[in-house]
Amino acid sequence: MKNRYTITISGIEMNVISEESPEAVESLVGLVDRRMRDIAGASRTCSKIEVALLCSLDYCSEKIKAQRKIKALESRLNLLEASMEELEMENAELREKLGQNNNF
Repeated sequence: MKNRYTITISGIEMNVISEESPEAVESLVGLVDRRMRDIAGASRTCSKIEVALLCSLDYCSEKIKAQRKIKALESRLNLLEASMEELEMENAELREKLGQNNNF
């Protein structure tokens, strides 16, 4: 269910609509607000718009890095799953041979 929230980031108040819980919205707002304050503190000459753009670039960069890491981990997982299947087949074959040898 969509909810309407009034949020304040870097002294700018706005209304947003989100399906997230109030706690999730508050957490997200806090993260963005702190990051913008960090960027603004590091560069006293940036306008709020420039700070917002730098913050957006920073979070987009982090997202892209995370997506690359997820893709690499998924590839490794696929290889491990394929290896596991091969080992399970080999194990089944060995058990069958072992069972045949015990019949003699």
